[in-house]
Amino acid sequence: MDKTKQEEVLLPVSSRMVADQNEERRYGCGPMKSGCIQRLNSIRWHVFWQCIFNFFEGFIVNGVVNVIIPALEKRYELSSSKSAIIASANDFGAFVLLIFIGYFGERRHKPKLMSAGILLMAFGCLVFSLPQFIGEKYAYTISDSSMNGSDNLCSTRNTTSSCSSDVDDIKEYFKAYYALFIVGQMLLGIGAVPMFTIGLSYIDENCKQKLTSFYIGLTFCSAAVGVAIGYIVGGNVLNVFVDVDKIDIANLPLTSSDPQWVGAWWIGIIIAVPAFILVAFPILGYPRHLPGYEELQKQRKSEAYDNDAEEITAQASFGKNWKDFPRSFLLLIKNPTYVFICLGSVCETLLIGGTATFGAKIIKEFFNVDLATAGTIMGAITIPGSGGGMIFGGYMVKRLNLKLRGIIYFCCISIGLAALLGPSFLASCPSQPLAGVSTDYKVESGTSLIAGCNNDCGCTTAGFEPVCDQNKTVYFSPCHAGCTEAIITNGTKSYMNCDCISSAQNTVLAVSGSCSDNCNWFYVFCVLLFLIMWFTFSTMSPIVTAIFRCVPHDQRSFAIGLQLLIVRLLGTTPGPIFLGAIIDSSCDVWQDTCGEKGSCWIYNKTDLGLRIMVWWICLKVLGLIFLFLAAKFYKPRKESTEIKVSQPESVKESKIYDKEKDFTKL
Repeated sequence: MDKTKQEEVLLPVSSRMVADQNEERRYGCGPMKSGCIQRLNSIRWHVFWQCIFNFFEGFIVNGVVNVIIPALEKRYELSSSKSAIIASANDFGAFVLLIFIGYFGERRHKPKLMSAGILLMAFGCLVFSLPQFIGEKYAYTISDSSMNGSDNLCSTRNTTSSCSSDVDDIKEYFKAYYALFIVGQMLLGIGAVPMFTIGLSYIDENCKQKLTSFYIGLTFCSAAVGVAIGYIVGGNVLNVFVDVDKIDIANLPLTSSDPQWVGAWWIGIIIAVPAFILVAFPILGYPRHLPGYEELQKQRKSEAYDNDAEEITAQASFGKNWKDFPRSFLLLIKNPTYVFICLGSVCETLLIGGTATFGAKIIKEFFNVDLATAGTIMGAITIPGSGGGMIFGGYMVKRLNLKLRGIIYFCCISIGLAALLGPSFLASCPSQPLAGVSTDYKVESGTSLIAGCNNDCGCTTAGFEPVCDQNKTVYFSPCHAGCTEAIITNGTKSYMNCDCISSAQNTVLAVSGSCSDNCNWFYVFCVLLFLIMWFTFSTMSPIVTAIFRCVPHDQRSFAIGLQLLIVRLLGTTPGPIFLGAIIDSSCDVWQDTCGEKGSCWIYNKTDLGLRIMVWWICLKVLGLIFLFLAAKFYKPRKESTEIKVSQPESVKESKIYDKEKDFTKL
């Protein structure tokens, strides 16, 4: 066959393959791939939609859920250790999928997997909010209760006989609701897996190498902004009573400043359901690879650790079934730089997971503010602090054009500066003395809530309703102060005939409240917390970039998936549990309902601040050591090489045709 006839046969085949490849690279779903929407078919627009998703993921998982944790503790009588498991449950379901998606997802249609995960998160939000809609009304105790609570004044009628079988039934329901919270969080965690594994590698493979850290920094920054808005929105809806959908709140005897107040925690969760559904569809329209993918791969240079993994993973058949999984896993484990980066990340996420979950609660306890205010403060600091830190970290890698070892040293500097700020947690406003706990009752000595002056009152710690006497001494409740009568004057609740304060009769001896005031340390702590967030979160996108740089190209999704598994298993999952246990260890007075321990009412601020500081500094120093070892053991390739990428079959056929065409020219 002569040259002309060969070209006539081969050219139609080439044209069809090019046309099919171009069709596969178009944006849209099914027949909806018109030219007007192709302007969305770029890495910038894809990063935009990932930013929108990260915003709402941060809004719910690390914003709203974290700020409502104290409200859930109070509403469903949970300790901080138990509520921490709700926060950590986000990682439970993700453990197995992180490996599966990270390993197989690299060679699958990534946008479709991402979209499916987002829809699952919408369903998880519905499950999480169910306890509010299927549960009973909130019961509280207050001294003039006429709605659904019990009397909180000193009275011989206050006996433990009031603990009926109904209370036991409610406790059983609480266990079921607790399970729903955990399942809802698990679904949220599973749904987010594709975006934080193959989603990041999708960005990396479809942009210039030097822009990876910057784009990933933008997505992380969006998550940080979402967290901040989640804190603010979640905090403000807590000013609305929890059962606003069930009762008329016009005559509600509680106010948002009362210790027993529970806000509408479920509103912020419901907001995210339509948001996740709406963002899933733009992500679904993206092709397997964006236009220009092959050209970008040709321009890349490998910085992978030199252990021959690049050549092994670039084989066309590698990674398509489970037989290659052990070998792929072993290649990563033999990479000391990767292993130490993962361990350093664990230390960081232990801190981030714990402080994100209980940050609003810590501010509330340290500085005598309500939970709504604490959530708003956390949100206001998070936007410039963590968001700015993420952008700063990604920008510095791009601006200084840092190589792998330089990226790791940059992270070491940031971690070291954050460690030096550990003593910030010693700042707090002083608490007024609490009778029976930190000081004696006026009429007798002893540090026990139950004393001779209130022994016959039947007082319990089921409900916290502090009262303050003229000497700024606080009593746990009017019952514990021995008060038998309450009056309301100009909106202020006052108490008379309080045997634990004075023997005087028919005289106002105490008023409702905890005698606590704000102090200047609050403003100092806000500045220090901003710096802590800035330096801590400035390592986020550089660490992801370092992982992408130190492993072979075709192991990126698996490497980030395994890193996330390690980080979640050893970091974000135990982080809230550890900090919750630290917080519980500083509790002075526990809720006690019919012999069942509930949430903590009062903490020892000094002990709490000291323990958090030690926990913070120790983990920061350990993380610094791990990252230093990652840089120390890094062994770069002897010479800069182009990245070897396994190609899909259609691309291989096209290359075979090109070779045949070249042969006909000879």
